[in-house]
Amino acid sequence: MHYAITYVSTASESLTAQDISELLKYSKHSNNDDDITGILLFSEGNFFQVLEGKKEKVLALYEKIKNDDRHRNIIKIISKEIHKEAYDGYEADFISENSYVNPEKFQDYLNYLKVLDKPTQVAVENMLKAFII
Repeated sequence: MHYAITYVSTASESLTAQDISELLKYSKHSNNDDDITGILLFSEGNFFQVLEGKKEKVLALYEKIKNDDRHRNIIKIISKEIHKEAYDGYEADFISENSYVNPEKFQDYLNYLKVLDKPTQVAVENMLKAFII
C-alpha cells in the first residue's frame, strides 16, 4: 500500500546554511535508498516535505522526523493512502531569498502531482506555490 505525508515545519534557529545543505543531501540519498519518494524544500527558515512510499516506511520516517530537534512547529497537511507515488525518486532543494527558483524545476514539481487524486493534488500544489513563489 502506498502512503503519503506532507508537512511543513520551522527550522531550529541554530541551523546554519551548511547544516541545511548537508541535511538536504543526506535526506535525498537516504530516502532514495529506502524507496521513499518525494521532495524536501527549505525556504526562509521553513521546511516543506512530501514523503511517499510503503505505508510502514513512511510512517516510521515521519515519527523519526517529528523527534528531530533540527526543526519545530511541525504541521502535518496530508496523511493518506495514495494509489501511486507522484514523485520519481527523491528531490531536495535549498531555496533562499537570494536564490532563483528555476521555473522548469518548479513545473517539474507540479507535473509530479498529476498522479494524485484531485483534492490532494490541489492542496499540495497550493502549498508548493505558497512556499517557493
